[in-house]
Amino acid sequence: MRSLADIINSSGDSLLETYAYANGFLTVKLALCETEQKVELAMPTEHLSFDGFSLAKKEDLYRTCRIVIQDLSQVLSVANGVYVPAPDFGKLMQQAKANYNLAYGKKASHWKYLFSLIGYGHLVSCLLADLEAVSIVELAE
Repeated sequence: MRSLADIINSSGDSLLETYAYANGFLTVKLALCETEQKVELAMPTEHLSFDGFSLAKKEDLYRTCRIVIQDLSQVLSVANGVYVPAPDFGKLMQQAKANYNLAYGKKASHWKYLFSLIGYGHLVSCLLADLEAVSIVELAE
């Protein structure tokens, strides 16, 4: 079984095959081009964002992506135990473009990471409480 770190490291130019959200879990199926493997990642989350424009396209260009997991404590400010937006308008817009706005008002002690599939844009993003909660299934070709 490959670790999440291994999958992230080999996720450059991956192809998002399917995605779904049901019963509190985001599930994404990726074809990892570097290793020619397919994996399915499932993660518990309540807060997510989809790029409807890119995901509606069938061309590989729009579904080519890499996995990025950002430690929210490194990019967002915290006040009274919750994440708050940047006071500067330009920084606020940059945070919104990166989908950090999903964390605004959420407890910093609980939601610690932002998982994103980034390619043509931010295809899918979601908040994660614990990286250990991400399940990985290697799929047969």
